[in-house]
Amino acid sequence: MQVVRALFDGNEIKFIEPLKTKKKTEVLVIFPNEADKIAPEMARKLLRGSGRGQKLTEKLLKARAEDIKLERK
Repeated sequence: MQVVRALFDGNEIKFIEPLKTKKKTEVLVIFPNEADKIAPEMARKLLRGSGRGQKLTEKLLKARAEDIKLERK
């Protein structure tokens, strides 16, 4: 599968990058859902703060240690 960036102006799809194919090819066009669109900067901010202060690493290590104990029994 090949991914190519393009712009859609409401009528035509215009490629930003050249399409590397020499024969007719079936394509699948996917449009992003505008309602759920989040800017990359906002997405990074949301991910950076997730789990802060919850000691997730310690909880995962403790759970894994308990799993190992149960496996040995």
